[in-house]
Amino acid sequence: MIGFGTFIVTLIGLVIAIVKLDHKK
Repeated sequence: MIGFGTFIVTLIGLVIAIVKLDHKK
């Protein structure tokens, strides 16, 4: 089971990646 902190960091990373891809359009 992954730690809660690691889960939050992964979520934030995914959100940032999606936002960056969104701004490229």
